[in-house]
Amino acid sequence: MDYSNKQIEKIIIGCILQKGDLYEKLIGIVNDYDFTNTLYRKLYKLFGLFYKHNKKIDIATVSDYIYKKGDIENWIYANDLGMGLLMEIKNAVPNLLMLDQYVKILTNDTYNRNILEATEKYRIGKLTAEKLTEIIENTKPPEEVKKETNEDIILKTLEDAEHGTDFKFPDNFEGLNEITGGFDRGDLIIIGGYPSNGKSSMCTELTVGFCNMELNVLTITLEMSTRANMRRLLANTQTINTMKFRRGNLSDLDKSKIRAMIPVINKVWKYNCVRAYTMPDILRAVTEYKPDIVIIDYLQNIADRENLSEYARLTKFTLQIQQMAKAKNTATFLLSQFHRPQEGKIRKPRNNDFRGSGSIEERAEIIFLIYWERKLKMESLSRSGNEDPEYVIIDVTKNKDGETGEVEQKVFPECHKWYTIDDDSIGEVIKYENAKVKSKEESEKKERYKKGRY
Repeated sequence: MDYSNKQIEKIIIGCILQKGDLYEKLIGIVNDYDFTNTLYRKLYKLFGLFYKHNKKIDIATVSDYIYKKGDIENWIYANDLGMGLLMEIKNAVPNLLMLDQYVKILTNDTYNRNILEATEKYRIGKLTAEKLTEIIENTKPPEEVKKETNEDIILKTLEDAEHGTDFKFPDNFEGLNEITGGFDRGDLIIIGGYPSNGKSSMCTELTVGFCNMELNVLTITLEMSTRANMRRLLANTQTINTMKFRRGNLSDLDKSKIRAMIPVINKVWKYNCVRAYTMPDILRAVTEYKPDIVIIDYLQNIADRENLSEYARLTKFTLQIQQMAKAKNTATFLLSQFHRPQEGKIRKPRNNDFRGSGSIEERAEIIFLIYWERKLKMESLSRSGNEDPEYVIIDVTKNKDGETGEVEQKVFPECHKWYTIDDDSIGEVIKYENAKVKSKEESEKKERYKKGRY
């Protein structure tokens, strides 16, 4: 059976020719291999090229590109691919508002072709039964839209209200619970901030908290190795300066405490950490481990084979990660970098500081922006482990269901431990203003000593 519908392929291309910005909506949902007709596949690829270079997608620009390209033999029907044929494709659209339904038919055909191809390869001995099973499990059909009555929705809303959100933040982030009320499965939560300003450290503390709450947590690292990530977890749980691991000067007591954590992390916690480089790597890991919570560190490091602009690449990945969170029913924390601030222009971060794409802000249910002022303004900052905690602000700048606001935290970055601001069991925070004054006094004191006036 031929699982293809060339009329639907033509209509989808026509929808984009009618309204070029619809292409962005299809990124991550429709791919060029979904089109079995060579012409429509090439046109869809061309739309991607235009999008990459921020070029308007319409009949005029497409026709002009093909006319000027000169390499006509690479275009099927190229001699006839002028305004007339493009207008015919555009006018083939029965109803632009039904694009989602056209896409559903297209992607369903792709799904059936993939299953048929795999089954045929198994039949002729080119695939093992195990590989066939793996392909079928990882090839998901387009999601069916379940029709719900208003009564169904109201009753489900009441049921949800009985227990609140699916998850709460650990107790040492109680300020986040007060503002957000927690978070749900399928939510995309963005943690943004300047480079080396505490994003990964915060996620280390969240990981420990979620694991202690008996949740299944998967960390996907695109930056640190799995061993570096484990160092942070051990530093947090045993309150050990991370640099002691790196310098090789752990004490016998440190080693004993770490060994005692092996059965906890290995058998009690539902925790896994994998190294990934691409979106397929991320999807495979989530499919394999089926976590309650996924932490992806971080967006800008995801590699892509396509030579897309940064804007198009990050728009595509953010959409795919949001879709993954919904499809896999997992809460997803996605770390995202800001551009490094210019010297003398350091300020509290804003949502428009995200590096690369406005889609990062648009797709998130919740956004946390981290601001560690002293670290930003004193880049040579170093800690031995005996100092008072640092002062870090988590600014909740987006919350799909209501409140936003700032949460103050006490942080020991050397062991990635985060505490509420009102925890009196630990010291007062070191703020930049106070540190600046103290640094100035110490410099003046040294200067007086040099001049013999100490």
